[in-house]
Amino acid sequence: MKIHNRWIKALLVCLIVAGWFLSRETSGPPVHKSNRNTPAIQVASQKPPTEKPPPGEAILQGYATAGTTVQQDLTLMSHVLGNFALLVKGNDPLPLGANEEIAAALRGRNRTQLRFVPETSPIFNAQGQIIDRWGTPLYFHAASHDRVEIRSAGPDKIMWTADDVQRQSNGTFLNSEETQAPSLLEQSLQHRSPGRK
Repeated sequence: MKIHNRWIKALLVCLIVAGWFLSRETSGPPVHKSNRNTPAIQVASQKPPTEKPPPGEAILQGYATAGTTVQQDLTLMSHVLGNFALLVKGNDPLPLGANEEIAAALRGRNRTQLRFVPETSPIFNAQGQIIDRWGTPLYFHAASHDRVEIRSAGPDKIMWTADDVQRQSNGTFLNSEETQAPSLLEQSLQHRSPGRK
């Protein structure tokens, strides 16, 4: 009988322990079975990825605005060209051509396809040219692959007149007399003797 009592006591202890484990699992707030096995999804408010503005856009901040001068505009344009040349690299990063070619290079039509200024920038007119504050295309003279002179037609909007403003590659500006230097043809005609044609 002693063995039988021991088995009953052991069985009772096992039942009590099992009951205690079962009661622990079901006590507390109800948990839905579907949530126990479903991983928690966290929704974080994320801003959609925004495209980084082209580098030239920040440099041109204030270009042709009421609070700046044409000299400041030409200096900003010179900084854009200099920074563009640094990023594109190579022997000839800037096209040695017309306004349209420089404008196209700044908009991404260059060998690295770097878009330095957005297509919608106010520096461009409808024809894709880089313009001054009066809406006249700038004149670019490439003195070398890394030296560019930039000229604005001025408020009269006519290039090669006394109100033109020209920024030299060294950062200085020509005054009105200096922008009206005689052409090589005019100089050669003045130095010819009267009998020669």
